[in-house]
Amino acid sequence: MRIAVFWFFAFALGSLPTAYWFAKRLKGVDIRTQGSGNVGATNAFRVLGKGPGLLVFALDFMKGWLPVFLFLNAQKGPSGTGAETAALGVGIAAMLGHIFTPFLGFKGGKGVATGAGVLLAFSPGLWALSLAIWGLIFWLTRTVSLASLGAIVSLAPLSFFFKKEYSTVSVFGILFLLVLWTHRENLKRLYLGVERKL
Repeated sequence: MRIAVFWFFAFALGSLPTAYWFAKRLKGVDIRTQGSGNVGATNAFRVLGKGPGLLVFALDFMKGWLPVFLFLNAQKGPSGTGAETAALGVGIAAMLGHIFTPFLGFKGGKGVATGAGVLLAFSPGLWALSLAIWGLIFWLTRTVSLASLGAIVSLAPLSFFFKKEYSTVSVFGILFLLVLWTHRENLKRLYLGVERKL
């Protein structure tokens, strides 16, 4: 019962369309018709500028971090088998809220910033290594989508280094497929060589 409460809270928090609201408030525009049309932090950078873009990123990040942090701290005693997977389940609920926000007809962002928040609450070490991979790919390519996909695909193999549960590795595989799906248009543009750089 308690896990269901956390799922609902995480989904509700994740569904708050921060980029959409900021664009409406600051510029009076629908961000879905501007830039790439995505309701996320990267497009907020393009449409609103660095300051508002950073704030949108921070808020989207917190949407993933907070429910997982609260869930992990609500656990009593040592974590047992399956605790990691349960925590990631809460994080996935936040990401699904962001991707399928009911505020915008179940069409939201791509879940990367929210997923980064989930990862920091779940495993700071894993988050730091994946962030380093993201930074390296972005530095080489200046392409956010490519850096994000590279960082996410690294999570499953890095999980073995941190001795995570096998079920956790499987969940990271599912997360990769989810983010791959949200980046399907980016993949087309990458293939055609027309993906936007930041």
